[in-house]
Parts: sequence; structure tokens; C-alpha cells
Amino acid sequence: MLAVKGAKILTVTKGIIENGTALVEDGKFKTVGCDVPVPAGTEVFDATGKYMVPGFIDCHSHVGIIPLTLDREYGDVNEATNAITGECRAIDGVYFDDVGFRDGIEEGVTAMLIHPGSQNNIGGVSVALKAAGTRESRVIRNPAGLKGAWTASRRLSPARDIPYVAGRMAVTSLFRNWFKDAKDYMAKLEAGEKNPERNPRRRDIYEAFAKVLRREMPLRVHSMLPQDFRALFTLQDEFGFDLSVEHGDEAWVLASEFARRNVCVAYGPLMGDAFIPVYPNSRPDGPKILDDAGVLLGFQTDSPYVHQGFLRFQAIIAVKHGGLAPERALRALTINAAKMMGAESRLGSIEAGKDADFSIFTGDPLHSRSKAEAVFIDGKRVN
Repeated sequence: MLAVKGAKILTVTKGIIENGTALVEDGKFKTVGCDVPVPAGTEVFDATGKYMVPGFIDCHSHVGIIPLTLDREYGDVNEATNAITGECRAIDGVYFDDVGFRDGIEEGVTAMLIHPGSQNNIGGVSVALKAAGTRESRVIRNPAGLKGAWTASRRLSPARDIPYVAGRMAVTSLFRNWFKDAKDYMAKLEAGEKNPERNPRRRDIYEAFAKVLRREMPLRVHSMLPQDFRALFTLQDEFGFDLSVEHGDEAWVLASEFARRNVCVAYGPLMGDAFIPVYPNSRPDGPKILDDAGVLLGFQTDSPYVHQGFLRFQAIIAVKHGGLAPERALRALTINAAKMMGAESRLGSIEAGKDADFSIFTGDPLHSRSKAEAVFIDGKRVN
């Protein structure tokens, strides 16, 4: 058993506990509060004068699938042999020893949604991972979403000179046709047909779309502009599925519609993105506008395009330059992100029964000078 004593505990969901104590047993929080009795023989971590916060969660990363230690430019992030590669699984391309995971841990990032890239219109199936542990213990949710890409920048050159659709009309049509085919496939299964699709690749793609249509996982779409979102909303009305918008630079323009539809936004990154000038209505108060409207908001680094460890700085920028309330920014880094991951029962807050993923900061974690002095995953110190 481990006891963390004396910290200012930012539980996120249960308020702030001054001079608190958290007991950890078997990788879970057992008790959190003030004046918590500490059993004899318990290992004690003295966090007096420090801040204790839940592990931060990156809503959109390519860490491990574009390894810093291997082929950084491409890695295994894009299977650029077809516009639709829904049969691919991000977990099969993750380099679990990538130093990018360590970079995140050093700044309190303990979990992340790892996506295939955005060269394909459908890149494959995403995975939610912890930043440390065994390969098996690190998997939080798999599959964790079907990754799509919407913008007309899909004109990137694919491998083998295979033509890709480029404009929004064609992208929308492509998605619509695959959704229709997947519905036909599902109808045949429900009618008792044993093997309605004999091509194994197409069958795997249909199965991925079917999980989206059954709302077993969301469609997570790289999209930035209102014309992207409106086309996605049209498809959502036609077929019915849960949707997460990735990046969402101009999502604030349709904030009320996002809220009405319960569409979440993995916002950012707010630093180091060379493409931001392409989106003239991108602004630092975009996260605040979305949050004020009731949109479920998380932050992302798009690692390695922004350093995995810079996740909390996305929130810091939104607070300093965009007016987002600090407590709302902290929720976006923790419990909101856990909800977007589909893991809010395990992650995102410090409370009894949840995984003991947390960090001890030398000061307010939303102050740029504060340092993650110690980081724990499943109750074990990893930094």
C-alpha cells in the first residue's frame, strides 16, 4: 500500500482537498480525503506543499506510431495504399519503447489516444494506451475509434500512384457509400447470412464501420473548418453515430451545434502548428467558446508534431490567451479526456476505485514553471 500525504489534491470531480491524503492499493485509489488513517507498514510519499493531480490524457497523439527513435517522418502512421484502410489497427504499428512516451511522462501525461494518420480518408482503428507498464496493462480501450480525415488537404501523394479523392464532395460521397455498404453487410448478418462478405479486407472494414453504426466506438475525424463539420453532421443525421472532431480549429463557429449534437472536440495543438495560418478563424479563445457552449472539450498535441510533453501547455495557452477558466482547462486535460476516450470509470479524477494514475507537481500544474516531480501509473512510480 502507498500513502501520498500532505498534498493539495485537485481531485477534479470531488473538489480540492488541502493537506490531503490518498491511499493506493493494488493500483487503485482506496481512500482520498483529509485525516485519512495510514495503516502501519504503508509506504509514505511526502507531498507536503505540492499539488497532486490526475494523470493528464492526450486526446490525439501519434506517439509510438511515428516513433522519435525510428523513422520520425512517416513511421507506420499512414498506410498510403488506399483511401480507405479501415482494416488497419494502430496498435499493430505502435513501438512501445518509443522515447515519446517517456517525454510525456516527464510532464505528467499518463495516457493517450493514438490514431492512425490523416493521409487516408479512413486511416484505421485507434487505440487508447497508458504511457507505461506491460504491453497488456497499457491497453485501456481497443478499438477506441475509427479514424477519418476530412479536409481537402487529402491531396497528399499516396503510395503506388493510387488516386485519392480530394474535394469535399467526393470525400462525403466516399464516406456515405461505405456507410451504406456497411449497413447492407449488417442487415445480411442480422438476417442470418453466415459470410456476407468473402473478401477479408472489405469484411474487416465493414466490421469497423459496423462498430461505429452500433455506437460501440466513435468516428474520430481530422477536420478543421465549418464546411467539414456541416458535411459530417449531414452524415450523422443519415446514419446515426457518435462523432469526435479532431483538431477543430474553427469548431467554435458552430459551438452551439456541436453541443446540441453531443459532438466532442479534441482541440489543438495551440502551439507549433505550421498550418494554423490556413485557418484564418482559428483563435486562442476557441476552447473557451466551445466549453462555454457545453461542448465536451479535450486537448491534444498531435505528437510528435508538438512534443508529447507539451500537452499541459495547450491548456496553459487556452487559459492565458483565451480566457478559459483554469478549473475548466484542468477538466479538459483529465476527466473530459477520459470521457472522450470512453474510460471515465477508470481515469480522469482522483477518487476511490479509479486507477492510481497521478502526478505530484511542485506548484500549480497550469503554471509553466511548475514541474512534475513524480508520476505514478497504476500506483507505481514511473518518473
